[in-house]
Amino acid sequence: MDLLQLRYFQVVARLEHMTRASEELHISQPSLSKMISRLEKHLGVPLFDRHGKQIRLNRFGRAFLKRVERVFAELEEGQHELADLTGLERGQVYLAAATGRLLPDLLSSFLKRHPHVNVKLLQGTTQECQNLLERGEVDLAITHPLIQEDRIQSVSLLTENMFLAVPPDHRLATKGKVSLSEVAGETFIGLTKTYELTETTTNMCRQAGFSPNMAFECNDAEVILRMVNNGLGVALIPEHWWTYPDQSAESPERRETPVYLPIVDHYSKRVVGLSWVKARYLTMAARELRDFTIRYFEEINKDSM
Repeated sequence: MDLLQLRYFQVVARLEHMTRASEELHISQPSLSKMISRLEKHLGVPLFDRHGKQIRLNRFGRAFLKRVERVFAELEEGQHELADLTGLERGQVYLAAATGRLLPDLLSSFLKRHPHVNVKLLQGTTQECQNLLERGEVDLAITHPLIQEDRIQSVSLLTENMFLAVPPDHRLATKGKVSLSEVAGETFIGLTKTYELTETTTNMCRQAGFSPNMAFECNDAEVILRMVNNGLGVALIPEHWWTYPDQSAESPERRETPVYLPIVDHYSKRVVGLSWVKARYLTMAARELRDFTIRYFEEINKDSM
């Protein structure tokens, strides 16, 4: 048994498909099948249940996979520790994020201070970010809401209000603030279901007593705001999506942006948080990004008071 066999087994176990695994590993399928068979013979038990061309990880395979993943996690942490010997000059951080619009200013500020750190960014839903974190594929995750898991340490970075974006000529546009129930019959525009904001919108509307009519979905925040401005519907948006424009009658920006209305309902807030695995080793670069991120948002929160 060697590390190559274990790595091949790990990929086959994850995909449960010999052809896709061979393509990912860049080896022939017969060679991969022989490698797995030799591993099973060495262990004395089958690791997969085979039904024709289909394979499924069995109880022996699941038990062995946990140990294999622990082996590679330990080796990876060893590499991180050795990399730390070179300090921040050659550091690398893997960051997962469920929100993109908060990141540019944060990362540019961090990289100005540490220009030689390489930040690898992966974006997805909060659940996808949590999965990446638990598998050790990223060091840190920025999500909303906070990840609640015993093995994971989470800190709140920002509690932000949600706003209702409406067209400038909407019946509610001149109101100072609104209750979400006032738009129960409206058409909603939102991000696709692979984004956390869609779930936030649905949950908030249900707390207001209705299910939103999501007539349009896309994966671009700017497109959503333009669609709202053009009168195609309304949208729930986080505070950080926009800067307060001058909406006076004389300002041309009134014609170019939606009207953003504060929501009076108590559930119209969301929490953005930073998470990492408690027991996993963090490199010097990852620790520096973690601490910098916490300090960065502490300053933002002070300025907003």
